[in-house]
Amino acid sequence: MKKDRNRSEQDKPDYSLPREKILRGRRNFERLFEKSTVLNNQSIQFRYRHYPDPNEGCLIGFVAPKKKIKSAVKRNRVKRLLREAYRLHQDYFQDLFSHKNFGFHAVFMANSDDISYQKVEAEMIPILIQVRKKLIELDNDRLRKGDGVIKNSNNKNPLN
Repeated sequence: MKKDRNRSEQDKPDYSLPREKILRGRRNFERLFEKSTVLNNQSIQFRYRHYPDPNEGCLIGFVAPKKKIKSAVKRNRVKRLLREAYRLHQDYFQDLFSHKNFGFHAVFMANSDDISYQKVEAEMIPILIQVRKKLIELDNDRLRKGDGVIKNSNNKNPLN
């Protein structure tokens, strides 16, 4: 199959989820769990923390707790479903993260093992939309207070 020379590579959305975008390390999880905002759905819990320092990075983790999901096979399956649903819908956050105005750590936690991909996706999308709105508000407040210095020729916020 030949490549279309008229179409650039930038037109294609990036649906990859490399290891650099996934939250790892005990210390990162401890900092996230000690002070985070929690959003709950029937089968998914989303915890996130906003950092003013852009060097923290924008990382997402996926957890299936052993206390709620006993079988390792089921835990791995649920984490795979969470990762795949986020991978396909990460575009809700990517434009915010591309400006690198702030740091953001978050984790998706499964509450049950009898969950389908459709249910994960249906519960994840409203959470992503809600968190996106909150992040835009937080970043706009920070810019209004003068904490963030972004020079744009139009003097507009690049997040809107």
